[in-house]
Amino acid sequence: MEGTRPAGGAGAGDAGPGTRAHAGPRAPVPAASRAPGTRPARLAPVGRGALYWCGLADRLLYRIVREALTNAARHAPGAPVAVSLTGQASGTTVTVTNTAATGPGSPSAGGSGLLGLRAAVASLGGEFTAGPHGEGFRVRAYVPALRTAAPAPAPSPTAPFTRARRRVALGLGAAAAGLVLLGAAFGWYAYTETRSVLTPSAYAHLRTGTPYEEMAPVLPSREAHDPPTDRAPAPPPGADCRYYRASGELLTSIDHFRLCFDRRDRLVAKDVVPGLHDARREEIRR
Repeated sequence: MEGTRPAGGAGAGDAGPGTRAHAGPRAPVPAASRAPGTRPARLAPVGRGALYWCGLADRLLYRIVREALTNAARHAPGAPVAVSLTGQASGTTVTVTNTAATGPGSPSAGGSGLLGLRAAVASLGGEFTAGPHGEGFRVRAYVPALRTAAPAPAPSPTAPFTRARRRVALGLGAAAAGLVLLGAAFGWYAYTETRSVLTPSAYAHLRTGTPYEEMAPVLPSREAHDPPTDRAPAPPPGADCRYYRASGELLTSIDHFRLCFDRRDRLVAKDVVPGLHDARREEIRR
């Protein structure tokens, strides 16, 4: 398969007439540049669909072929040029090879066409090589296929209501969990408080000098966890004082019994620490 077009005025940066087809949805491979006296370029497509391109990667392939053909026409006039295209699902490989020139070539313009193409191919994750090949020159590039991401599905008309229901369900779940934790905490509070109650009758039968071992059977299994030490009188020097609730009432300030023991674990003092309301009434009376 062969294709030719005049090379007059077509440079590396000039798209030329061959690029007009690029405006359509399927742009053909650029025809081979041909300076006076040059031979036509030979095109060898491999792989179905290798001759038609579209998109960013395919425009880059178009530029690579155009630049290579322009350089061959300029620097190797009269040399045969072969363009090979290999199209695969993963990408496309293009190879442009020319043999030795049969006539004098044009001096180098010092451009950066191949360097720019190398950078463009690298930015897409491809590979680019250009250099002497046998008696001529070869340009080869592999450009991976670029697949556009599928558009995000349009939101469902019921999506806002679904999200609102989800938020309500999460809120109700959090509230229920909070109630469970609150109930568990209150249950533990009630358990510990009621296990620290010393009845007034048991307190009345306690006598100073009694060892703790004799008193233990009538004492609660727990001590008050929030003893009113700020309202209690000063303890005896060196004594170990323990507080017990005088009532099982919850969520209110009640009286407490304080029992103080010496180093031999004998009861040395017993006091009634009034509740907060009783203490305030006592202060008012004073």
